[in-house]
Amino acid sequence: MNNNLWVIEARKTDGTLDLSGRQPEQVFGMKAITGIADDEMAKKIYYFIPYDIALRGDQIAQWPSLIDDRWVARRKTW
Repeated sequence: MNNNLWVIEARKTDGTLDLSGRQPEQVFGMKAITGIADDEMAKKIYYFIPYDIALRGDQIAQWPSLIDDRWVARRKTW
């Protein structure tokens, strides 16, 4: 098991899955579901956000929200 993989999900403010609108796999590919490494996630974010941003390692779970405020990442544990 690779503990350095992240799953990206669209969530409503109450924490439930949000299946409406654009989904993370449309930007990050199927790795949003199967697991994406933090470096690969950062490269995609920099591609979609062309201005200079700081991606801090202690905030990886919030990185996808820079593209869509409903998106969050969580560690893949399975």
